[in-house]
Amino acid sequence: MNKRRKQKRNANLFKAGTAVFLLVLIFIGAFTARYLNRRSKRTASVTSVISDKAAETTGEVPAYAETTTEQSEETAVPFVVFPEKTDKSQKFKKEYDAVNAILINVNDNEVVAYRDEHIQLYPASLTKIMTLIVAAENIDDLSATVKITYEMVAPYITLDASRAGFEPDETPTLKDVLYGMILCSGADASLAAAEYVAGSEEEFVKLMNAKCEEIGLKHTHFTNVTGLHDKNNYSTAEDIAVLLEYAVQNKICREILSAVEYKVPPTEQNPEGLTFNSTLFSRMYGNEMPGVKILGGKTGFTDESGNCMATFAEVNGKTYILVLCGGTTNWNNVYNTLSAYSEYCAGGKAYVPPDER
Repeated sequence: MNKRRKQKRNANLFKAGTAVFLLVLIFIGAFTARYLNRRSKRTASVTSVISDKAAETTGEVPAYAETTTEQSEETAVPFVVFPEKTDKSQKFKKEYDAVNAILINVNDNEVVAYRDEHIQLYPASLTKIMTLIVAAENIDDLSATVKITYEMVAPYITLDASRAGFEPDETPTLKDVLYGMILCSGADASLAAAEYVAGSEEEFVKLMNAKCEEIGLKHTHFTNVTGLHDKNNYSTAEDIAVLLEYAVQNKICREILSAVEYKVPPTEQNPEGLTFNSTLFSRMYGNEMPGVKILGGKTGFTDESGNCMATFAEVNGKTYILVLCGGTTNWNNVYNTLSAYSEYCAGGKAYVPPDER
């Protein structure tokens, strides 16, 4: 009798163990499938970005920005993974004028080239990439208007900060504001977007830092929406690259970061209207190097940060992101950007300015 009970007990234990084992396998399988699906969507999304942009471009540089969707799309939260170094990853050559830099292959999730990419830096107006993301994700209707106040304009005149040119009592659309924030790096536009979304810059900054945690940025913290110098407004080249990768998966952000020019209709305060020109494309076409097409990005500068530039490009059908920070001149950033995509991604030569040929 005892032997029979023992056999029955062992059989029950075996069944229970088998059931637990199967449940564990099912959980692992589901998690793996979900991960691979999200990675696949991420790659497909970025690939479609490049295809769409290439199809829209008929000349060297489009004359005007593409029309932005007036209402934000309800899409899944973009998915990014920090790139990994491989045995092919290289340190940037000493000729590159940047204190901190990183070049990543988005499709393969690999670091192509690097220099002190984990070292803390001041991001200057690259901060506005995060400002744009948070604004775009929290605005339902880009055709809605926001009233420009004296307080949104006056402080930045005193600080001699970059402005879009909106005047007190003007009521631009939020679409106008977001383009002014990125193309000409308008501090006034940045504050207008922040106050519309969150009521104040302080509350908007909380959303920015919450977004840092959501994306998984490792060494980034914001204290303002403009990038004006503050010792607690900091990031790293690696974090900025991941932030830009996140941004270009959002249709609105991608279109704005890729725009060359944007016009605001005349108003009582600005009778001739406003024209925003990209601080990035004002110095390059983006296709100067064979096989390379720079699609968009953002520039930045403060005395403390030096010259900064974050761009995304297509090379041989793959998407790359390059971040250069701490450059001594804005033109060096342009030349180094063209050279990096050519040398490290397209197998070409470094860019040679016309006056040095």
